[in-house]
Amino acid sequence: MLRRATFVHNSTRRRYSPYGRADRQWGHSESVQNLKKAEWDRVVQQHPVLGLIISGLLPHTFVGEPGFLQFFQSIKYNCLPTNFILSNLKTLHIISTGFVQDQLERVNNVALSCELWKTTTNKTYMTTTCHLIDDAWTQMSFVLETTPLPEAYTPKNVVVQLLKIAQKWKIKSKIKVVITNVDGIKREIKNCGWEYIPCFAHTLDVVFRATLEASSDWKELAQRCCCIAQYFSQNVEAQAQLKEAQTKLWLSPDNLIESNADRWLSTLKMLERITEQHKAIREVLISSNNDLFLTESENEDIKKAIACLKVFQGVMTAADTAKRYHLLSNVIPQVEDMKQKLSELELSGNEFAKELAESFIHFGEIKENDWLTLSTALDVRYRDNVLSDRVNLTCIKIKIRGEMLETRVSLRQPNNLDEALNRYLNKEILRRDWDPHAFWKFPKDEDWHLSEVARKYLTAVSTAMPADVAFDTEKASLVASRRSSLDPQHLNMMLFLNGNSFELSATKSREGEIYNLFEVLNI
Repeated sequence: MLRRATFVHNSTRRRYSPYGRADRQWGHSESVQNLKKAEWDRVVQQHPVLGLIISGLLPHTFVGEPGFLQFFQSIKYNCLPTNFILSNLKTLHIISTGFVQDQLERVNNVALSCELWKTTTNKTYMTTTCHLIDDAWTQMSFVLETTPLPEAYTPKNVVVQLLKIAQKWKIKSKIKVVITNVDGIKREIKNCGWEYIPCFAHTLDVVFRATLEASSDWKELAQRCCCIAQYFSQNVEAQAQLKEAQTKLWLSPDNLIESNADRWLSTLKMLERITEQHKAIREVLISSNNDLFLTESENEDIKKAIACLKVFQGVMTAADTAKRYHLLSNVIPQVEDMKQKLSELELSGNEFAKELAESFIHFGEIKENDWLTLSTALDVRYRDNVLSDRVNLTCIKIKIRGEMLETRVSLRQPNNLDEALNRYLNKEILRRDWDPHAFWKFPKDEDWHLSEVARKYLTAVSTAMPADVAFDTEKASLVASRRSSLDPQHLNMMLFLNGNSFELSATKSREGEIYNLFEVLNI
């Protein structure tokens, strides 16, 4: 049995660590990682209900509810007591904590994302997630902690919590950048020696709100639409009349969508539904002598606003849709695409496009931000977005060369850095749907220092929360509801398990083989 275990480990021992030396500990560490993944899978496969609870963000007491018990009886599945479920969830928490700790120990650079969110009872929490690129150039994201904040929290409260989390996980010196949806926190983060990046999704909402605040006409129209949606949502009689009008006009029997007009995506969904149903809405409101109905001119203005907000939506859906988080390197190309398309709408007579474009000032001078420009320059899909200008090219090359010199380690002395950089700049641009990490996965020895700089900057993400939540109103609403329903005592554990289950669910090794380590090690 010992010989079998040795044979499995030998395939990893021959590989090199990021520091350029054959490392026996490296193969052992990877085997331990696979062991923890296998242990996670064993527990979840033995009790599938654990996977349902973790993925669905359900309270562990869910298994004791009458409807759930009845369902289990119907499929002849043995019901499990709630204390047993809780005990197994705690076991999985211990396993996953060890896995995350091991991953963090193996890298030199990480990025943090910090999301502030509120429960339905208006309590504020902060979820902190760590992002890294491992030795196989796989992007990984791990939820670290979810902590409550005081009702009247300040940026300092947030940073104090971040420092506690960094110290607990022993990553304070490894953190290079923090991405967050917290306003007014830039100075506090920089005082910790970290760089600050505002959440891209949050900034888009800031741009949208600023546009409404700058124009009383557009703000009033948005508020009218909110009142219309609210009226039909809260009035049972009006809902019934709307259904009758929809049937009469051969319209789909869809309910209106409510929004507070404080976020661009939820507002877009509301406006689209009102436009689809405007004939039925108008018929009901006129028959009931309600002055909320919209004129044809106002409906045309709504269509203009929809066209502009769909620019946001189109650019977002074209990004790394297969990934839970979008890379920071997407931001400059996305902002430029939006500006160009809004400019085209403005030329066609869309007044809202002009006012929305003016509010892009809230993004700041993005091409003067080192993290934004260097991450874009080292993403071979978007490299030329920041290097087409000769002045920018010279400046960015100087910065990248300086970063390459800082990667100096034993047995890997920098040599011909300019040649390595020029080789990269002469590479062909990749399509947008290709993975930029795969480009850097197997660097030649002479390109190693440049690849390590790329690893640092391509670790950063663009949003404080997963992109599939930030840019999907239905999923965001579901997550908000599920998080609010969790017992505060177990909230941190459940969000930790939910956020990290994806990274732990696969037992395949990086060579594509399956290691059944429990059998190999006779466990």
